[in-house]
Amino acid sequence: MLKDIQRDYVVELNYHKVWKGKELAMHGIHGAEDESYDRLRWPLVFLDGTHIKNKYKGNILVAVSKDANDDLFTLAYSVVDAKNDDNWGWFCFQLKGALLSHHCTIFDQFTFFSDRHTVIIKAVELMFPSSYHAYCLGHLIDNFVNKVMRKYPFHNKKYWSSVFKKAAYAPSRQEFEQHINNIINSMPIARDFIVRSSPESWANAWFPRNRWGVINNNIAECWNNWVKAARFLPIVAMVDQIRIQIMDIMHRRCEASMVMQKRLLGGRDSL
Repeated sequence: MLKDIQRDYVVELNYHKVWKGKELAMHGIHGAEDESYDRLRWPLVFLDGTHIKNKYKGNILVAVSKDANDDLFTLAYSVVDAKNDDNWGWFCFQLKGALLSHHCTIFDQFTFFSDRHTVIIKAVELMFPSSYHAYCLGHLIDNFVNKVMRKYPFHNKKYWSSVFKKAAYAPSRQEFEQHINNIINSMPIARDFIVRSSPESWANAWFPRNRWGVINNNIAECWNNWVKAARFLPIVAMVDQIRIQIMDIMHRRCEASMVMQKRLLGGRDSL
């Protein structure tokens, strides 16, 4: 940094001044280092699995996080032979251990997102019993169309899907009930589906914690698409390719931070 400042701004500084400037810049951009883990105290953790496309198949299980500052990052991923109770239970056990190693212990403030798959629900309940589990609205509407709407072929699927969305986004329980009653009055068999879907896990009016406006599991699905090319590789090459992609993103973020630090240091010295 001494050389960079000398080259870019023709200013000679001593080591301690640059070090202090860097600390101030880091604090201004990222906050205090010893408090950085506070950003993980109320995270949203998105869980999903995707198929491997090579000869021997299998699946990749992933946990992706999005904190209150809207930052996205990979928490954990693993290669398994199938998306079953044992593998998801093991994956969540390892995820919990990783979070504990970073002093994340307040799990009752965690909110997990998933596609409502039974094995994920069981694993989260087992490993994070005090946390909250939100179901992806997109997957829920797909289930609603396939399990309810198909029994009413003359109904407008697009319209009733929008009514279901309105119920999910409704800010009050009264408004939620109005939309749900409209659905049930038109399609009586929808009542059982809605009760079994656990509205407290997908409807804003009933969800017990703040989801910061997030109602879908799209982030995990984006991660799956991001590693799409790697999923066709042999297992060692696949895992290494994913690691390289993650490191590349981290490297580019560090470069962006360094550019900002230089600008802050240069501006401070010029003053």
